[in-house]
Order: sequence, then C-alpha cells, then structure tokens
Amino acid sequence: MPDVTRLPDPFDTASQAFKALLDVLGPGRHQLTCSAQTLLGSYASATTSVEGGPDDQFRAQPDPEGWLMFCHLLAQTSIAFRHAAVFTRTYITDSTSVVRGWSVIDGWPHPMGAADVFAAHCSDLASGDPIPPEPGTDYQAGALLTAASHDASQ
Repeated sequence: MPDVTRLPDPFDTASQAFKALLDVLGPGRHQLTCSAQTLLGSYASATTSVEGGPDDQFRAQPDPEGWLMFCHLLAQTSIAFRHAAVFTRTYITDSTSVVRGWSVIDGWPHPMGAADVFAAHCSDLASGDPIPPEPGTDYQAGALLTAASHDASQ
C-alpha cells in the first residue's frame, strides 16, 4: 500500500486531468463523461459539456456544477471504484461526432485504443450484448494526457 502522506490530493489530480483533457480536445463543443463501477457492481457517472474557444487563454466555459461533479467522481475512482473510464464526444457538426476514451488507473486517465472505445460504446452495459454504432460517430483512440505534477509523481 502506498504511503498516503506522499500521494497527491485526488481532487487536485482530477482537476489536472480535466484540464489535460481540455488541452487535448482543443477548440469546439465537447461532452465529457466519467463512468465508474463500484466494488459491489453498481455504477456512477458524471457528465459535463464544455465549449472551447480557439485561443489558449480561455479554453472552455464548463458548467460549474457539471465539471465539479465530473472531477469529484474522477477523484474518487482511485479510492472507491473497481473500474472507471472517461469518454469524450466532440461535435463536428449537428449530425457527426468523434468519441474518444480513457481508462482510469490510479485516478489518472490513460488512452484506450479505438477498438476499445468502439466496444465500450457498442455494448449493452447490463448484458454485454452488442448494439449498433451510432450513425455519424467516429470512434477514436484517446490521446496521452500530460500534467506536470502528475508526471512528477510517477
């Protein structure tokens, strides 16, 4: 078991991950969802939408309650959940979007491959049965996320 006095604060790590996600996603309209499964098998999720501008100074205007709930759940994934993932949907047009995914390991999102993102979105959560892909949706791999203090703690 790691020395908890030397670990970063989970909410700080989650906030850094949220910022890193916004940096990777760039300008545009995005929906971010954190989903987690407890040790007892129940699920929790939190979703927020952001609108990113073209300049680096003011990347997004997230819904304050939405991003707080997203970061709160992401922070708890390293403590109270068996499995967790982050998925983003970037709206290209009204009828097309790109979905990307990350597996959460020790509170930090790590990129999923495109096939894993597709499988996660095209499977029924309860039964595991396949479901058809959404029309106009491109399923892509997540990108590597970086944050100075997270990298230093590795």
